[in-house]
Amino acid sequence: MDREKLVKTLNGLKRVIIKSLIVVAIFSTVCFIFYKDILNLLLKTVKIKVYYFTFPEVFFSSVELALYAGLFFALPFFIILLWDEFKGMTSLKPVEGWLFVIFSILLFYGGSLFCYAVVLRSGITFLLSYEGNVLKAMISVEKFIKFSAAMIFAFGITFEVPIVLLALNKKGIVKAQTLIKTRRYAILFITIASALITPTPDVYNMMLLALPTYILYEIGIILMRLNERKKFHVE
Repeated sequence: MDREKLVKTLNGLKRVIIKSLIVVAIFSTVCFIFYKDILNLLLKTVKIKVYYFTFPEVFFSSVELALYAGLFFALPFFIILLWDEFKGMTSLKPVEGWLFVIFSILLFYGGSLFCYAVVLRSGITFLLSYEGNVLKAMISVEKFIKFSAAMIFAFGITFEVPIVLLALNKKGIVKAQTLIKTRRYAILFITIASALITPTPDVYNMMLLALPTYILYEIGIILMRLNERKKFHVE
């Protein structure tokens, strides 16, 4: 990459980041107003009570939740801005590019919804199963928000695996056969990555992320093979 192209890319990235931060700020402001509703929505699915232990904790937690929510809702704009800024640097047709954008957004929110509806409650229930007559859990609102946000974003980003693999395949960087041959290493990597990404060290929550990730990995391979067959027939 020559100097002129590098400068152009960095300037484009700068524009995307500035615009994205503005969008995040707007959404975060709105989410701050509805902080209690968002928190109640999270608590409704896990069916637990949370507590605050210091006076400033409630305020700082509301700001933190608003920032997470703002980032969550602003993600489609970030993806669209990225495509609009760098579409000239890809070999994708406009229709293909917009399909990538749409499915990237759908997969992120699909992963987030799966975490919210299934994994979050199941994971927290498992962790609270250590409670007993002597041991009682008092979960702070700050810790709950951080845990929930980390899990939701982890699943949202992980569900992008098929799109990432397909994009790499279209660029000719990775072939389906390569991933098939290195499947055992992929399983090991997915397991380690899931252990690092999940905010708790327990095996249960790790597997809740690792298993869907591996399924998505296999779906990515199928998409790559279909793309390679299509490319072969065109040639």
